[in-house]
Amino acid sequence: MNKTLLACALAVASVAAIGTAQAATIIPVNMNAAGVGLNDPTPAVPVGNNPGKTVGEQRQIVYQFAADLWGAVLESDVDIRVRAQFTPLACEAASGVLGSAGARFIQRDFEGAVPATWYGEALANAIAGENLSPTEDEINSNFNSNLGTPGCLENSGWYYGLDGNTPAGRINFLDVVMHEIGHGLNFQGFHNLTTGAPQSGFTDIYSSFVYDNATSKAWNAMTNAERAAAAKSDALVWTGDEVTSQVPDALGPLVRLFVSGGLTAQYDYGTASFGATATPANFNGQIVLVGDGSANPTQGCVASPAGAYAGKVALVDRGTCAFEIKANHAQNAGAIAVIVANNVEAIAGMAEDPSVNATVPTIMVALSAGNAIKAVLPNANAALQAVPGSFAGSDTQGRARLYSPAVLATGSTFSHFDVSHAPNALMEPSINQDLDGNLRLDLTPALYSDMGWTLNQGNAATRNGRCDTGVPVFDADVIGLVGGANLQAAAAMCSSTIKNKAGLASCLAPFVAKLRSVGAIPASAEASLRKCSL
Repeated sequence: MNKTLLACALAVASVAAIGTAQAATIIPVNMNAAGVGLNDPTPAVPVGNNPGKTVGEQRQIVYQFAADLWGAVLESDVDIRVRAQFTPLACEAASGVLGSAGARFIQRDFEGAVPATWYGEALANAIAGENLSPTEDEINSNFNSNLGTPGCLENSGWYYGLDGNTPAGRINFLDVVMHEIGHGLNFQGFHNLTTGAPQSGFTDIYSSFVYDNATSKAWNAMTNAERAAAAKSDALVWTGDEVTSQVPDALGPLVRLFVSGGLTAQYDYGTASFGATATPANFNGQIVLVGDGSANPTQGCVASPAGAYAGKVALVDRGTCAFEIKANHAQNAGAIAVIVANNVEAIAGMAEDPSVNATVPTIMVALSAGNAIKAVLPNANAALQAVPGSFAGSDTQGRARLYSPAVLATGSTFSHFDVSHAPNALMEPSINQDLDGNLRLDLTPALYSDMGWTLNQGNAATRNGRCDTGVPVFDADVIGLVGGANLQAAAAMCSSTIKNKAGLASCLAPFVAKLRSVGAIPASAEASLRKCSL
């Protein structure tokens, strides 16, 4: 057995677990000092089914809820300890790092492992059936303590609700915690992406499933130089059988931007967390370049003349101001849709800005696409069209795409699903407004299964595992829907915060109602739910 301590964290062949595993127990370890972060004593009003009375208490409740949810999804006989704390992270007024996490140690050549292959500590322990580093915590996680303050995403802030109903302009803390714990559970590779070199000369289990369509080579078959280039190829995919088998049901149809007129081309695009969702029905028209009369007229950061883009699709350059401000100015000048041309050869999701309310559908294209469209204006028309037989976020062979933009994004490149996934995925590099990490884990459990995690195929259990609710942890019909896991996490939260029977029933009622509304509670489970007093 060999192990190594990881110096920093992130912002395979099938391996069978040994023995009969039980639902994982994930234990948050509060690393904050008294009075700050997870211990912040600032009074808070209970929100979104979170009964906490202080900011710190609400943060702890969310973190424990996420830990219990992941614990219900996975099986392990070994407790998983996750260090958690709020600390200042890199941040600017309009963008910033929300959190970072990863395995504290990696292991190789233990019983049950693929030889000469690194695993994150939590996964290694689950496969081995024993704690390979008994005195160490398995995962480290940090969250941005400056969010919502001057100079740090200052128009935003954390939302501590457990209901998925995130207010406009806020960032769902539960989604971020689910994402970061997800990295620590081994949604990460351990190669040096700048040089392409493997950790201490050995590959890792995550990287064993990565393939580069640009070179038609598996990650492990490349030289270091080839890996460094592939990390920026925008062509990496996941080859695991479990993920690939679920792609047709988990992802929507691939829709691309088709440009006609002086140019015949089609482009991938990034989406916005504001405005109407861009669809073939609402995104169609002649393209016009924004010109607002300012020193940077194509950036659209000041108002354009009324009616300047009436009935047109406005093309605007990235830079200077927030995406939603650009879209808002364009719509006020009559635009029916907006295309943002990026200033690098990549596409990305676009965050909202609480200072305005843009309602037009808005998409982003890469730098080269923007330049090609500008070169033929005004003779260019835009339309979104579905590509028959293709899925949003997969390659032509139906393999899920991984994030590998042309510009290396430290902490994001490689160890995320690509931003082209639709619906948006929990493990994309950005937290999107339409996520529902308390209920929907998309393709992530399948990726864990490919690497060797055993998924819990049973029902949610309450009363410390003594009462079978009859609600499956995983929905049999909807990929990634984990209604039973949500129910189990909610029951644990209510039991730990409410001590009387009437209060417990009241605490659980909205969770059960939500699960019924999304069809996650089968009729066959109703009797068991009553027995468990749910």
